[in-house]
Amino acid sequence: MESLLPLLLIFAVMMLPLLFMSNRQKKMQQKQAELVKQLGVGDEVRTHSGFYGLIIDSYDDVVILESENGAQTKWARQAISQAVDPIDEVEGSEQELDSDLEREGGIPGVTVSEDDARGEDQRRDER
Repeated sequence: MESLLPLLLIFAVMMLPLLFMSNRQKKMQQKQAELVKQLGVGDEVRTHSGFYGLIIDSYDDVVILESENGAQTKWARQAISQAVDPIDEVEGSEQELDSDLEREGGIPGVTVSEDDARGEDQRRDER
């Protein structure tokens, strides 16, 4: 019996953090479920896979999301990770972006310019 007591004590000490973590995880899952239940038609959301869309129709466990180009897709309600604040487009922002790119010399990270002529594939000539 004396050799069993230290083993039980070690086991109890190792199990306490697991119990605390599982309670925290359950609370987070309940909070996420409440968030998803509150979402309705007209809310802009992001899914766990990174898809942004607008809820245009809602059923019990399925929502229809519309993308920016008008495509409609069916998603499980649990796939929604968060609500997103819609970004209002400001008139002239496209013109400002174009002028910024002209000043900086193009899109950052893109090295191909209009001056580079792309001819035939040179690998074909080497064969």
